[in-house]
Amino acid sequence: MHMKKIRQSIAALLVLTVSACGGSGKKVLIMASGKIEVDGSTIKLEPGTTHNEQEISVSEDRVTVITGASSADYSLSAPGLYLLNIKTDTLVGSYQRVGEAANTAKVTQEDLQKNIDSLEQLTTGSNVSEAKRNFCIPPKQIRKITDNTNAQVIGPYLKMPSSFEGGKEHEIYKFSTNKEIRETIDKLKKLQ
Repeated sequence: MHMKKIRQSIAALLVLTVSACGGSGKKVLIMASGKIEVDGSTIKLEPGTTHNEQEISVSEDRVTVITGASSADYSLSAPGLYLLNIKTDTLVGSYQRVGEAANTAKVTQEDLQKNIDSLEQLTTGSNVSEAKRNFCIPPKQIRKITDNTNAQVIGPYLKMPSSFEGGKEHEIYKFSTNKEIRETIDKLKKLQ
């Protein structure tokens, strides 16, 4: 009888531990122009020109952004990783296939033109779809990026790492500002 109570106690402790660790399964990556201060699900933004990022775990179904005397609520409809854009520029990004065998194929002029066209469409949001795992997030908008709260997001002004551990595929998304993408398009056009 004593062993039965111990097993029940261990099972109850395990359930509590899993519940506590699991939380709501919602994370929000905040990308902002200015200083960010977070208190629970409330984000205070002091506007500026400096790019800042902060990831928070959220148990509520919304986050609130306060800027000066105004505030805005953003809905978190389901568990997952969200990106909240409180920058002054649109953020564009997509899933990046990494950790697989390196592709050493030469890029043809046709491939180059397809890349330019795709980037131009991405900056306007016309080439965006959940199936393609690419995003165009205007200022003061939030988007769910993935169900995987452990996915990695590499923000504007940062380069993709040159290597990843273990040679396995990782779920990584790279985001840039529209300004950065337009600069990349200009560089690609010079290669034509």
